[in-house]
Amino acid sequence: MPQTGLPESPLVAIVRRLREPTLPVLTVAHRGDSQNAPENTLAAFALAVEHGAELVEFDVHETADGDVVVLHDETVDRTTDGRGEVHRLPTAAVRELSAGAWFGARWKDERVPLLDEALDLCRAGRVAPMVEIKVKWRRRLPIGRKVGEALRRHGLSDKAVVIVRGFDRVPEVKAAAPETPVVTLTFTKRQARTAMRSEGVSGVDCYWKSLSSGLVAELRQGGFFMTPWTVNRARDIERLILIGSESVVTDAPVLSRDRIERFELERTLEHMERVARGEPPPLDLEQDDDAPGPTPDELAADPDAPS
Repeated sequence: MPQTGLPESPLVAIVRRLREPTLPVLTVAHRGDSQNAPENTLAAFALAVEHGAELVEFDVHETADGDVVVLHDETVDRTTDGRGEVHRLPTAAVRELSAGAWFGARWKDERVPLLDEALDLCRAGRVAPMVEIKVKWRRRLPIGRKVGEALRRHGLSDKAVVIVRGFDRVPEVKAAAPETPVVTLTFTKRQARTAMRSEGVSGVDCYWKSLSSGLVAELRQGGFFMTPWTVNRARDIERLILIGSESVVTDAPVLSRDRIERFELERTLEHMERVARGEPPPLDLEQDDDAPGPTPDELAADPDAPS
């Protein structure tokens, strides 16, 4: 990895335990390569590995039987051919559903993966899993402990990241896997700074529009890492590179790695050095008000905001 005046991101160290990164910015495949395969399926994860992503992000819920499965929504309605809330359905019923037919006929045999299956694939593909716990805290399900135990079983507890939506989940994960980095989902700069003061938190899974060169410097100098989501335009990927982000969370890992690889390395390093010296980036690199998506404050006000 190129050296800058900023400390090396702890996220790089996590990836290095599986393989040496080949580009200066890491690509995180959001729900796998979800632009080319149905999200949160083994097919999407396999494509992400094939296309060079260093990390694969996916979401987990618990079934009525207490098994941990990979699915984004609280219901199976949007991404399968079934209906119902995940936590009310037995595992066998969830596993019978097609998790790919909605995306295209060629994917009709894809199933909702078990967490163990997803971790097996990540381990074999030498990509770091980023596991986002979607179960709401009010249900009191011990899914954080189960995720930590699964990471240890697969030898990935120091080679993975767990994302939580509330600080209450942090000690639950840490009790099962003290060595596993836990990050919190944030929408605004204020939330990111609050996370930096919270015990057991290693970084922020942050809405990309909330990230600035100043916040990047604060996080890195404080020993935290960041995973800005979800960025699918080339110009927005380039902006994140220029303000010093060590990673890009994207539905399009091919585009991400292409833009990182083709971007003028000298210009990238020059601006990363400026960030390290505390100098502001050029005005044209500041947030693009025309960029698609809600503002950080709009997301923060929505308890069911997507990620």
